[in-house]
Amino acid sequence: MSKYFFEGREVPETDAASAWFTHAASKGIEISRAIDIWEDAATVEGDKSRLAVGEAGIRIEFATMK
Repeated sequence: MSKYFFEGREVPETDAASAWFTHAASKGIEISRAIDIWEDAATVEGDKSRLAVGEAGIRIEFATMK
């Protein structure tokens, strides 16, 4: 399970996604590309995509397995 943060506070994934897509649209990123970036950012391997969503003030944390 992941946790999503927007501007430093924890928010539901839907709120973080909304902020990302608003940001992406304002930067002229096509919706299909924005979706790809968002989906990749939500994976452990998506470091580069998390940098992109980070520009929108979004941080994604992954739960650690114990």
